[in-house]
Amino acid sequence: MNDANPAAPTVIVARRVVPGREAEFRVWHEQIRSTAATFPGYVSSELQPPDTAHPDEWVTVYSFASASELDRWLASPERGELSAEATHLLDGNVREQRIASLRTAPEPLTVVFSQRIAPDRQAEFQFLYDDVAERLSEFHGFLGSDLFPPVADVQEEFVIVASFASRPDLDRWLESEERRAWVESAESLIEGDRTMNVVGGFGGWFPSAGPGPQGPKRWKQAAAVLLALFPTALVVTLIRIELAPDMNVVAAVFIGNVIGVAALSFWLMPIVTRWLRPWLER
Repeated sequence: MNDANPAAPTVIVARRVVPGREAEFRVWHEQIRSTAATFPGYVSSELQPPDTAHPDEWVTVYSFASASELDRWLASPERGELSAEATHLLDGNVREQRIASLRTAPEPLTVVFSQRIAPDRQAEFQFLYDDVAERLSEFHGFLGSDLFPPVADVQEEFVIVASFASRPDLDRWLESEERRAWVESAESLIEGDRTMNVVGGFGGWFPSAGPGPQGPKRWKQAAAVLLALFPTALVVTLIRIELAPDMNVVAAVFIGNVIGVAALSFWLMPIVTRWLRPWLER
């Protein structure tokens, strides 16, 4: 997984997976991600499993260097065939959002709203956005927002990207009287349905828990990673020596790294960062 290019055209894909089929979905997702990586212009992709930011949903974020290259991937027969193969793994419809660019600063949680605005009402929508952004600036847990107007041949809708410190902070905003009043004011300007996706922050293992987007000090991040990495590497090496003592050193290192990164990403680092949170935040 690479860090996304902040200027790259992006598509967000949200899926619900049939309970009990998560392992199959991960295998399938690695196949479609690997296929996407072979297409010209591929920049990065990120899979975010369900968490407190988006419960029950698996969110994928793809970025490409240009809109035409993103279009080529989205419309490709390879993607179509792979998507058809995953139908039995999914529960309900798939939601997709195209964005001209997605800022990937390490905010803990990002919500993306897409809506098509009537051409003669776009100035009114901009005014309403400015108003709600001002109200949000005083809302506890709100970190910042951007409005991305339509971009020809890339993004047909107005996209609002907002960051919050936590899912409870976002939920309080979604359920607030201020937001309900704003939605009612904007309803007459919107053509068709509104789409909303919630993605986790793009800060990796160390999202900020404070009032701004910065994370823990780098030396603390390194210490936390070392705390989890050393025993993981040691255990993997001891098991490999026991099971395959004559394994080629290149293969051994590669397999050890794959297992170590997977263990850290999906199991150990969430535990370590929760355990060390008071120290990391000082």
